[in-house]
Amino acid sequence: MPNFYEYNPEQGYLLPPNVREVLGREHLCFFVHEAVEKLDLKEFESRYSEEGHPAYHPALLLKVWLYAYMLGVTSSRRLEQRIREDLAFRYLAGGGQPDYWALNEFRKRQGRAINDVFTQVVELARGLGMGKLGQVAIDSTRIAANAAADSAETMEKLRGERAKIRRRIRRWQRQCERQDPNEGAGMEVSRQALDRLSQRLGQIPARIQRLKKAGVKKLSRTDADSRFLRERQGFVLGYTATVAVSEDHLIVAQQVSQASNDNGLLLPMLEAVERECGQGPGQVLADSGFSRMRI
Repeated sequence: MPNFYEYNPEQGYLLPPNVREVLGREHLCFFVHEAVEKLDLKEFESRYSEEGHPAYHPALLLKVWLYAYMLGVTSSRRLEQRIREDLAFRYLAGGGQPDYWALNEFRKRQGRAINDVFTQVVELARGLGMGKLGQVAIDSTRIAANAAADSAETMEKLRGERAKIRRRIRRWQRQCERQDPNEGAGMEVSRQALDRLSQRLGQIPARIQRLKKAGVKKLSRTDADSRFLRERQGFVLGYTATVAVSEDHLIVAQQVSQASNDNGLLLPMLEAVERECGQGPGQVLADSGFSRMRI
């Protein structure tokens, strides 16, 4: 008879397991926990009120989001699932189970505070002797937006949509004129259809103005801040992310922009390094994409 270890998924524990013993004391989630515990979260807490239903602590939400980003998890629905199923996420959540709405709302409301945490992390690392600025490397990459490229608006599309809606409105108006006013339900449906079309038509000027204000030929309907940017494979709808890395591999400055090229990004990044670290780099490494900058 084969000899196997005992296997029973329904076996209960006499004592609950210690998470550090299960995951190992060097697991990344414990580093995230200890780092966030050293941060000043007053800016997060100031956005909450003493009234109403209790909210999840910002330390909890910040920890799970930071750990999620480290693992490449950016969806709030996916993060909600991981908090239920993944031991490291459950540890960081302290047994709490925030749903996707609470997770996403925190990310939207606290965007500025989350960005400012970067400065505290750099200061913490510098206090530990990291972030050597003898040599700093700067580079950029394109990050795709969470938006469909084929849903982008152009002036031609908007004018075509406006003309189409006007034709449909005229067709409905002619139909209403032919209908007997005593038909009741049919007239009501026609009026509702006309109201919906008129509402859509009234939104077109604002969408045209938004496209003109952005100063681009194409603009995403769902993410108006994103831009069509050139990359090696063609074009991507997204953003340009630029980072500065110290010689001991610590990110000491970062920036997300709509820049279509790197020409004007070098000087702002050098200023960001000096602002975040209190001093400028001794030597800067950057590729040829930054070579056409103006000084």
